[in-house]
Amino acid sequence: MLHAEAWEESRSEIDMARRQYNGVLTGEHLHRTAFPLGGIGAGMICLEGTGAISHVSVRNQPQVFNEPLTFAAICVKGRKTITRVLEGPVPGWKLLFPWGSGQASSGNGNRGKNYGLPHCRKAEMLPRFPFATVKLTDRKLPLAVEVTGWSPFIPGDADNSSLPAASIEYRFTNTSDKDVDAVYSFHAANFMSIWQKPGAGVLPAKGGFVLKQDATDEEPWCQGAFCAAVDDGDVRVNCAWFRGGWFDAQTMAWKTVERGEMVQAGPITEGDPSGGGSLYVPVQLAPGQ
Repeated sequence: MLHAEAWEESRSEIDMARRQYNGVLTGEHLHRTAFPLGGIGAGMICLEGTGAISHVSVRNQPQVFNEPLTFAAICVKGRKTITRVLEGPVPGWKLLFPWGSGQASSGNGNRGKNYGLPHCRKAEMLPRFPFATVKLTDRKLPLAVEVTGWSPFIPGDADNSSLPAASIEYRFTNTSDKDVDAVYSFHAANFMSIWQKPGAGVLPAKGGFVLKQDATDEEPWCQGAFCAAVDDGDVRVNCAWFRGGWFDAQTMAWKTVERGEMVQAGPITEGDPSGGGSLYVPVQLAPGQ
């Protein structure tokens, strides 16, 4: 066993040596890669080498291991529907990582993660600050996918470079010889809510939704909001996730993806708040488009 571990370590060192300096990141080189997005000093989210969103630090402190349920997906309609989370393979170290204080390991089912959903088979990243580009491929998907994350970084312009904003662009190219009818979607659990604090909710916004947590008189610092939006006029927004227990909300959100649905609902004004929000955008592409 010790010899096997030593061999694996040596092989990793060799692979690192063979990788072109400042070149494209692939394979295991993606597993610990996280590209920071967001204005300087204004909080942070990261675009990982696989295309995942993590390191969500939007409450005035670094939260390096904060990876809430937040992901984009594509559904290609047809005689056989194809759905994929717009991320590459999940790094092996995450599967048994102790994500929460009450969660000894991810082996208990990984509540609040998307690891069990179908991901793209291959990813590669080219980081060039303030831009990072992730290319995703899957032989069953008739699309080439390119994900580009960037921040409002303008040398010499401190105000605009400090905006609490980040952009992630999803570009699709039809690689088949047939028209593609698809639905792009983005989903996020309400990671702004604070456990057992009143005032959490999901509200509609222009082109998207807002995850919010209200302040209280005793704890004004609890207030926070996060907006996810697109600039497509055909977007549909769901501010009313299914309210249930355990995996129910996540399961029902994924069912809308599998069915190629574009749900518009909410906001919820009575009872328990929505656990998250989703947005949906139709995508029609001719061959080669």
